[in-house]
Amino acid sequence: MKKLSVQDLWTRVILFFAICVILIFSFQIFALRIAREILNNGNPFPSILEINIVRAINGVVGIGLVYVFLQFDRQKLDSAGFSWNRELGWEWILVSIPITIAGLIPTVLIEWFFDIIIIPSEIVENPALLLDPIGIILTFIVTIFCIALGEEILFRGYLQTILETQYSFLFAAVVSALLFGLLHFFLLAPGGDLEDMFAILFSAFAIGLTFSYAFKTTKYNLILPVAIHGVWDFLIFLFQAEFEYEDFFAASMEILASIVGAVIIFILIYFYTNKRLALVMTDEDESFE
Repeated sequence: MKKLSVQDLWTRVILFFAICVILIFSFQIFALRIAREILNNGNPFPSILEINIVRAINGVVGIGLVYVFLQFDRQKLDSAGFSWNRELGWEWILVSIPITIAGLIPTVLIEWFFDIIIIPSEIVENPALLLDPIGIILTFIVTIFCIALGEEILFRGYLQTILETQYSFLFAAVVSALLFGLLHFFLLAPGGDLEDMFAILFSAFAIGLTFSYAFKTTKYNLILPVAIHGVWDFLIFLFQAEFEYEDFFAASMEILASIVGAVIIFILIYFYTNKRLALVMTDEDESFE
């Protein structure tokens, strides 16, 4: 990514995020209404499904938006981390599964203990419903290729990368994670309660910092953050989990749960990447000799 002046950088950040927000509200008003008419006879979908429909559309639009901005600066998609690593790509994907599960389990346990997470009764009574192949395939496509890839190329691939042309990694990570949280905040703005918006803002910020670290520690490649993000969302969506926050205490516990999960994932990424990089360096030294 080429270095921009401070003025040009912040112009792009502000303009980029403003367009994202405008598109979000446009889709919430128009696209969701059209989807209701076509697919559900004009009736609202379950709340979690409606949020995920909007997030999926935003992800697809996000990829297009990044492409437009990169074309404006005569940059390629690989400058935003959109490239395949032949040596470690599949390894990162496989490693993302246990890493994500290790962070997700304590997060869900805290949410369950405080009656935040709700699994539909039909799923609890008949777990075989989770094995529907069409549902699994559709959930996988939406979470990985629409939501995770779209959101990661938006916030880590583009925003974090251009911010790091002028600022430190820590500053870039905090700003991109904050904007990541704000985007999820705006997703709930039209009809969400204040507790819901408070919880999603800071929960997304916490996990966003971990995605930023995964992006940096794999030499600014999107594979690992997309995989972790995708596995996390895939498991939540597969179980059709919904979240309820009766008051600000419950919202605070949701934030705590997300921080616990994010810290565990951060620690596992730290130990994995440090050990892996050490092995790679050792192999290179032996080859040199």
